Parts: sequence; structure tokens; C-alpha cells
Amino acid sequence: MDKHENVSNDGQQRQISESSSKAEGSLRRLFSLLDLDLPELGRVAQEVLHDRLDNACQALKEHLLERLPPLFCSDKESAADIAAYVRRHQPEETALVMDTSEEVLRQTFHFRFPTDMERSSVPVTFAGEIDWNHVPDRDEEWAYMLNRHRYWGALGQAYLLTGEERFAEGFCLQLDDWLRRNPVPAEVTRDTMSWRSIEAGMRMSHWLKALAYTLRSPAMTPLLTARMLLSFHEHADYLERAFSRLKIISNWGVLENGGLFQIASVLPEFRRSEHWAETARQRLEETARVQIMKDGVHWEQSFSYHLEVMSMYHEVLMRADRQGMRLNADFTATVREMAYASMHLAKPDHRQVLLGDSDNSDIRSALTAAAWLHREPLLKSGAHSEMDYDNAWLFGISAIQEYSRMRAELPARLSHAFPHSGHYVMRSGWKEEDLFLYFRCGPLGGGHGHADLLHIDVHAYGRELLTDSGRYTYSDGKPERRELKQAEAHNTTLVDGRPFTEIMDTWTTGRAASPTGVSWISESAYDYAEGSHTGYRLEKEPVYPKRRILFIKPFFWLLTDAFDGRGEHEHEQYFHFAPGAARLSEESGVCLADGHGGARLAILPVEPGAMRFRLQEGKVSKVYNEIEPRATAVYSRKGPAPSAMMQVLLPLPSSGSALPVVEKMPVRLLSGELAGDDRAAACRIEMTDSGESHIILIAHEPPAQAGDCYVVDGIQVFGEVVWIHRRGGEAKATVVK
Repeated sequence: MDKHENVSNDGQQRQISESSSKAEGSLRRLFSLLDLDLPELGRVAQEVLHDRLDNACQALKEHLLERLPPLFCSDKESAADIAAYVRRHQPEETALVMDTSEEVLRQTFHFRFPTDMERSSVPVTFAGEIDWNHVPDRDEEWAYMLNRHRYWGALGQAYLLTGEERFAEGFCLQLDDWLRRNPVPAEVTRDTMSWRSIEAGMRMSHWLKALAYTLRSPAMTPLLTARMLLSFHEHADYLERAFSRLKIISNWGVLENGGLFQIASVLPEFRRSEHWAETARQRLEETARVQIMKDGVHWEQSFSYHLEVMSMYHEVLMRADRQGMRLNADFTATVREMAYASMHLAKPDHRQVLLGDSDNSDIRSALTAAAWLHREPLLKSGAHSEMDYDNAWLFGISAIQEYSRMRAELPARLSHAFPHSGHYVMRSGWKEEDLFLYFRCGPLGGGHGHADLLHIDVHAYGRELLTDSGRYTYSDGKPERRELKQAEAHNTTLVDGRPFTEIMDTWTTGRAASPTGVSWISESAYDYAEGSHTGYRLEKEPVYPKRRILFIKPFFWLLTDAFDGRGEHEHEQYFHFAPGAARLSEESGVCLADGHGGARLAILPVEPGAMRFRLQEGKVSKVYNEIEPRATAVYSRKGPAPSAMMQVLLPLPSSGSALPVVEKMPVRLLSGELAGDDRAAACRIEMTDSGESHIILIAHEPPAQAGDCYVVDGIQVFGEVVWIHRRGGEAKATVVK
């Protein structure tokens, strides 16, 4: 695909038609849908009664001008206050909105806002009419993004930022065109680019904001205002009908009914608004009860969709608060738990892990909204210190000032387990340079889930070091879709090169592994996690992989992958680095990855002579529609099961950092004879800069009786995982498990 796509057609760009004769039928329908018995609509009712429909439209617009705040927030502040704030505090975001608005006026569409779910890497320009069904590069998501209309909110903000009518005129022209050429389907359908129910729900937030931003412009004529209101009603009716029991477990159910709730709460003039609000409220509360696991994580196992669902819930909470609507306390508590989960799962750079179908998104804006809505100092510690661009427009100057005065409070707990969703986070602190490891051992989730059991991410000293692979595309026509969902695209293990979860196509899986044997222990000096899965238990010669991770704070992780079972197999470990240089020693098996300079990650195998290792090219997609090369290290061991591989993962702050000495240690039984590798293994990590040493024992056959004790470095121990810390002449043995 070219770097810029130009689309020509025979149609000409339309001008807004103000022919009320053509619109008469639509206007009569609109006025029949309004509750003209409301006192505030008395003038509208009188004009309708006397069949003066043009006057009725004018009266309706004047009513909305009196009632709708110009900034779509609770404050009656001037746009100049917000404009001055965002120019001063968010110049980059303001510039992006202005650049996008200029492009949209030229009918060039390039989806690159941080909150855009499926961003585009190639601008598309339409000459003549906009093709609302255009699908570039075989990716229907582009057309869906086109019909979500996030850029219309940007046009409205550009209008308020500059006072230039051309931005409001551009929005009104495109709105008129979309309304004329995209009539609501008679039946709910997915066979359309513009009227999938998820787009119908998502765009309502942008429409409502764009209406409030531009309502004071002459371009938003009374007739166009009326036509937009009629479309709001059509959307609400469509969204009410689109619901099914299956939507209760789908993010679609949240995004659709979030849109329905916003229509009902912002536009109470409709006769059915109260009914819609109650219907949407009940549905949203049920989606939160079903979709959000007890630990606060969305069940679909994609942090991008977790964030999208949470953000829609936040808009609902905000709108309910402003309209004085009461929501169930359990619903509010669940949304708050989602925010806590996002904060604990975020990497030190404030970005989310590329779990499943996710982008490398900064979560601070979402946490800023959460901190403000819940008035929660803990959440502010993971959010922006000052209100960001989007939230400034959403909440207004008073909220900006109060948020600035809110204190931030760091959570007392550093490492965190999410046992219901299967996420485990190890941290050395809450600073951006602190060490972080994410471990995944949970259910697959829905179609957005990947074959990522036992995957790990590592971030340290301000840099990504080991990362997931992302999603890149939803198009089945591109091989990268399946490649990035496969197990070998993750930092996990494979047996005989076979997948433990079968990826069939974009959304479906065949046989899927289940997590088993999870254990989590967190103490001030160490964290420990282990997990397994069922992916190879049905093989002719079944194998049971188990990953153990021990974090000796704040220095390194010991990673042990054991494979119990029968027969001869090849066991592989994949380590996908962040983009940058990587070097692998053919002699020692030590791999050093630098992540574009600065911090490095060293992978130090304990028994390199028993392994094979190679460096190959991998791929990573941090943002939808963008992909780049990166290095991947693969360690393998071939032989009879049971078998194991053990490495030290050591983050280094700079290129001059010294590597420790890592060596295998003998493990003996009480009788003095050596324990076989199938029973137990141990290693010593000697820190060359401090002289300290760490000896770690992993017992594949945990001791059960007194006679099952092991002896390592002359120290008798009884445990499955034991850490011996030597400093000076003293040794301290800690039974981790």
C-alpha cells in the first residue's frame, strides 16, 4: 500500500440542503418523538401545533442552546478557558487535534489519536464524496474507524480553539452527507460498514460532544440540528433492538449500551429517554457483573479492550452524575476495581502490556478520569499529575483545578496477583526505572485472546526489554494476524514445535490449553510465581510444562522451565526482545539485548552445555497497523522427559555493567549421593560488584518426608524452592516454597 491513498469517484462534494419541503416528513416524525408536554418545550409545541415546522426547528435549537453547556461539561465556562489550558499544558495533543482537523477538512482521514482502537498508518484522501464504505488494504477496521467519527469531536474542538467557522462548517457538511447516505437499516445488521451496532454505540459519544461544541455556529442550522436529533433517536432505537443475551458477555454490549445511556441522559426531551436510560442502566450493570472478573480484569484478556470498556463505563458514570441518575453501588465499585487493575498491571513507563489484541497504550489518561470520578488518591499516583487534554474538555476548568489539588498516594503493595484472570506482576518499586516482570497464566478469553500461556514481559531501568508481539491487524488476508497470535510469538515454551493452543483464524481457536498449577508468593525480599497448562496432556506421549519465576529483589529473576512426561522431545523457550540490537554468544549461550541503548537484558543460561541456542528475527506491533523487526532468542533442549532449562534474567542499567558468574551447583541427598537432574537442580549467581552470592534450589520432586532433604553447598534444606543468600561469611537459607 502506498504511503498515501487517494480515492476518486464520480460524486461531487455536496452542499447542505435546507429544503424544508424534503425534510417535512422527517421533521414531523421528530416532533412526534419529542415530549412536547415538557414545559421547556412549550414554544416548540406551539409552533408544531400551528404547523410552522421551520419555526419549531428554530425554537428547538434555541432550547438546546440554553440547556446544553458549550463544552459538554457541567461548567458554564468559556471555551477560551479550556483552550488556554490545553495550549499551555498539552501543546502536543492540541497540535494533533488541529492537524487532524485540517486533514479532515481536506477529506483526508488518518486515525492516530491515542484512544483510537484501530489506528491507521496510511492517510486516505477522498476526492468528491466520502466513501463511507471504503476498505483500504483489505482491512475493514479502517471503515469501522471512519464511521466512529472521533474526528468530528476534533473538528468541534478546533472550532472552539480558534473560533474559525470553517471547522464547524466542515463538520456540518460531513454530518449532512453521512445522514443522507447512511439511513438506519430496518433490521439490526452486521453486513454494513456504517451501521454495525458497536459503531452505532461508540460514535454517540463523539456526536454528542460535536453537537455541543458546534451548536452555537451558524453552520449548525436549525434544520440540521433537527435532523441530527432524529438520527440520535434512530440510533437509540437501533441500539435498544441490537441487544441480545450474548452481548452481556461481550464488549459490544458495553459500547452499545454506553452509547444508548448517553443519548438518554443528554437528550431527555425524547419521550423514550427515561425508558432508554433505565434499559441501558440495567444492561450495563449486568455486563459489569458478568464481564469483569473478581480481580477487576475484563474477561476477554486484552488490556486494550479492558481499557475501552472501562472508559465507556467512566463516561456513563460521569453522565449519570451530571444528570442526577443513580447507578448501582456494585457497578461503581466494579469500575473502580478495573482502574486499580489497570494501575497495577501497567509497566513502569505507564503503558499497558501487549496482552492479546492490545496496543502499547499509555493508560494515564484513563486513570486520570478514574482518579477524578472516584476521588481516589491511589489512582492518581498512576495517572497524570495535571488533567490531560481529553479529560480537560470532558470535565472542565473547575475539575481541572480541583484535580490539581488532589494528593497522590502510592499503593503500599508493589507486586500484585490477579488470580481470577491469571496475571502476576513483580515490581521493585513504583518509579519508571524500577524492575518489572509480568507473568501470564490465565484463561484464553474471547477471540481477542492469544496463545500466550506462561508468557513474560520484562521492563527495567526505564526500558522495555522483553515484550509481547501485539496484534498488527485483524485481517485474515495478512499472514501476520495468525503469526502474532501463535505461541511462538510469545515469551513462552513449546514442545516439539507444536502449538499448545490452536489458532484457526482471526477470531477462532481449535484446541485450547487451560492454565493449571498456579502458585504465587510475595514477600519484601522476593516474589515467586509458577504455573503450568494442559496443552500437551493429550499427546501420545504427554508433556506437562511448568514455569517457575523467582525474583530476588531488586536484582534479577531466575527462570526455570521444567517439562515432566514421557518420551523424547525437543523443548524450546522463546525470548522476544524490544527492538534494538542483540548479541548471542555461541560458546556461553549468554544473550545481551540493549533495547536501543541504555538498559540491557542479559539472559544467562545455567547449563549452556545441555542446550542449543540461536538468534532469529521476530516481529512486534506496538500499534495497530504498524509492525517492526526485533530480535528473538530461542533456547532448546532435546532429550527424554523429564527435562528442565534454567536461566538468570538480569537487567543491567548500562553497557558498562558487569555480568555475574552463573554456574550449576551439585545437589545431594542426605546419603551423599548426587540427586539426578530430574529430581532437583541448583545454581549459584555470584554478583561480581558486591561479592554477594545467591544459591537457588529448585526441587522437581519436592521433599515429603524427613529423609527427602537436599544438601546444597553444604547446607541441608527441606523445600521445593530454596534461596540461600551468602554475604561476607554468613549464609541465610529461605524456604520460598
